[in-house]
Amino acid sequence: MSPLTPGTRTSKVERRCLVLILVVLLAYGSKAQSWEVFDVNTAGFPSNTVRAIAQDSVGGTWVGTDWGLCHFDGAAWEVFQTGTSGLPENDVRALACDAQGRIWIGMFTQGLVIKDGLNWTQYLPGASPMPSDQVRNITFDPDGNAWLSTTNGLARTDLTEWRIYNDTDTSYNNLELPGVNIADVAVRDDGLVCIGTLNAGFTYLTDTLVLVYNTAQDGLPDNTALGVAVDGQGDRWATCPSGGLLRFSAGYNAGLFFQYTTMLSDIPSNALNDVVVDHSDRKIIATQNAGVAVLAADNFAWITYNTVNSGLPDNEVNCLSLAPDGMIWVGTGTGGAARFNPLDGTDERTTGNVLTVYPNPFTDQVFVRTGGMPGAGQWWVCDALGHRVCEGNVQAADMFPLDLARLCPGPYVLTIAHSTGVMTARIVRR
Repeated sequence: MSPLTPGTRTSKVERRCLVLILVVLLAYGSKAQSWEVFDVNTAGFPSNTVRAIAQDSVGGTWVGTDWGLCHFDGAAWEVFQTGTSGLPENDVRALACDAQGRIWIGMFTQGLVIKDGLNWTQYLPGASPMPSDQVRNITFDPDGNAWLSTTNGLARTDLTEWRIYNDTDTSYNNLELPGVNIADVAVRDDGLVCIGTLNAGFTYLTDTLVLVYNTAQDGLPDNTALGVAVDGQGDRWATCPSGGLLRFSAGYNAGLFFQYTTMLSDIPSNALNDVVVDHSDRKIIATQNAGVAVLAADNFAWITYNTVNSGLPDNEVNCLSLAPDGMIWVGTGTGGAARFNPLDGTDERTTGNVLTVYPNPFTDQVFVRTGGMPGAGQWWVCDALGHRVCEGNVQAADMFPLDLARLCPGPYVLTIAHSTGVMTARIVRR
């Protein structure tokens, strides 16, 4: 099975790409966005390192830091730590809330903890079927079962029945995984389990089979997927620490995937931590060094939020969570947690002025008039399939020349990005 690259996609997708070249790319998020930051100073967090966020059934938000658990009821924050609660350690790595109102807490070295009202129950290897004392992620399937991503296998449980999946013949129903260091899991409505591993490929699990895609056999750009999500069409999305964002389309056994990288799209980074899909089918990604990015439902246009163009407190984003009110919660490496509504300030987000480019069509060189940029920026040119074919930096100027003699004859989109937005123009080389 071969990867689906932009150069070999179906004619339908190619037609969509040709349409894309005629439209204006969405701008970066501006400071008009309404951001709220919660950290040591503003909310009394015990630490500004946030690794997990979850929403409960009564409108509350739970935030896991490396030095305690925090709860927000919409008005005030409460902190839970060892010594003052039933939390066995302070390093929280995973959070999820079930339909019964219980809080599932994944620990760094102390297994799984369930908070049910005032009661705290711990599950550790040896004393329970828990396969590991480190939990990376917790996901609930449509039937209400919890899927625990651990460093020693995958567990499915309702706390009464446990199914443990690993890479040995002890794995449940003899369904052996390619590795036991599980990063994240998403379960589709039809029961398909989509598993992101560390260094063992992207894996599908059903009641009867395990299907693995990796770099050696299938051309995946990365064998690690730190975040996994499923969209409204049933496509699977995976965030890689160095391979960008992967979209797996068609049947899970078809092997078709598309890669979003900085060379092939306007994604701001190839180093990603997490992905969630909202009710509008937008994909929101957490990057390791470039903030938060939102991919529109049409899977073409990106908006990026970072410390320069928004209220995001830190460009290192560890985790994401979607609140019922449409707010996006962001957990950062050193800036605490933040929330914002991506619809706020939409009218104020601007693509700037449309570029004036002449001559157009051109032969070798064009002159670009910006109408006045507020500062230095970057420029790039994409071809009809969305490939970024050339790029560079530009200083603040009303007009400047660009040598584009290297381009082959055909249509392109020229984009200039600066601190408050982007400007685009359709250009044609003779």
